[in-house]
Amino acid sequence: MTDFRIVQTIGSIAERSGGPARTIRALSQSVARAGGRVDLLAGHDPDRDDGLLLPDAALVTTHLIRRSRRLGLPFYPFAPALAAADPAAAILNNHGIWNAASFDATTAARRRGIPYVVSPHGMLEPWALAFHPIRKRAAWALYQFRAIQGAVGLTATANQELDSIRRKVPGKPIAVIPNGVDCPPTVPDRSARDAPQPRTLLFLSRIHPKKNLPALLDAWASLASDPGFADWTLWIAGPDELNHRAELAAQVARLRLDHCVRLEGPVPEARKAAAFAAADLFVLPSFSENFGIVIAEALAAGVPAVATHGAPWSMLPAFEAGWYVLPNAAALATALRQGMALPPAARRAMGVRGHALVARSFGWERIGRQTLDYYSWLLGRGPRPDFVDG
Repeated sequence: MTDFRIVQTIGSIAERSGGPARTIRALSQSVARAGGRVDLLAGHDPDRDDGLLLPDAALVTTHLIRRSRRLGLPFYPFAPALAAADPAAAILNNHGIWNAASFDATTAARRRGIPYVVSPHGMLEPWALAFHPIRKRAAWALYQFRAIQGAVGLTATANQELDSIRRKVPGKPIAVIPNGVDCPPTVPDRSARDAPQPRTLLFLSRIHPKKNLPALLDAWASLASDPGFADWTLWIAGPDELNHRAELAAQVARLRLDHCVRLEGPVPEARKAAAFAAADLFVLPSFSENFGIVIAEALAAGVPAVATHGAPWSMLPAFEAGWYVLPNAAALATALRQGMALPPAARRAMGVRGHALVARSFGWERIGRQTLDYYSWLLGRGPRPDFVDG
């Protein structure tokens, strides 16, 4: 057990928050299993939050920081929860930037003298910076640059994200540690899907402009008229953000795809395994992802995947576990056509290889140990890990 306390902070662990909430829950547990003493401080908005993704209470102590308002602005009082932390024997890791919760958490840590790490989770990627750019330039000047400059280190989930962070934050140590996934020890048996039956292309993530879903629908329109794919349905599922679902519904109607596109809301954690089990192919067409945890989840479930260059999954073709293409309709249509045209047994074989890739490279035990080693080094309690840049 470490002689220092680890405090993880995040804006939300509600299911609506998607991948980050699941990732931080699992990361907190894996660091605890590796020997860390872990507290999780999570922002909480009772008016909006659905099911909470709480970590195992035997491993992690969770504190919900209720959202309030100050001068008409959202505010998360992290300071009281940090009051008992000894600055000489604690480190804080804040997940995410730009939002009120991350500002409040890093400000509270800085005032208490607690060293902290910032994990941007893709929020410094070029596409992310170009989304609402005026607002982000103002935030960078007012508080976000100072918050990052005050960190003792940062984390990235892949070399692609490392490069993006480095362009904005020179000089700071950055640990490259991938996200993990709960991978079953053996690949799920998908042999039943070899039989003739309706087929499903699954998208499961936030319904947000970053996910490039209009291009996916344009690609799907070019395939839907092919009689060879008449038994395929595109299932788009996830929490709606910025009212983007309404825009997609209008596009589905305009393209006359109502008969072969399902637009649905979030899939609860308890139903995710069933959603993957019912899918024949997975797609994440995003403009930008720091990792794309849902790709790893699909592969762990034995489902081959199509990813775009906006996510760091260039290894998919090399492992014959999927496709890696440009984020445009033409490239997506080409990859989807290839995947949908394969015999079911061939897709199943790709899923087996994808499961092996995830089991080997993205297990939480290894990631928890690496993360704890990074914290130990930053606090002068261990050697420099070989996955640290700068």
